[in-house]
Amino acid sequence: MIDKKGYIKLTDFGLSKILAKNDESAMSVCGTPEYLAPEIIEKQGHGVAVDWWCLGCLIMEMVTGHPPFESQNRYQLFEDIRNAEIKIPKNVKP
Repeated sequence: MIDKKGYIKLTDFGLSKILAKNDESAMSVCGTPEYLAPEIIEKQGHGVAVDWWCLGCLIMEMVTGHPPFESQNRYQLFEDIRNAEIKIPKNVKP
């Protein structure tokens, strides 16, 4: 999408959900496995913080060519998302 000033906006409304209250949590588990936030995997309920997590994953993939966590084994992928440290490649400068 492009806003009225001509800036590009990233959007994906395919699985969007409106939460009635700021403290309300969604319970759905959906999305690209590599981009799922820990609270989604743990089925704790989640709010807008998971959107920031996903944006971080997207930026990481755009900068490095890879998401923060990768594995052919889905169990290992989810374990890494919940417990592993994000390793930023040395060629990525602050």
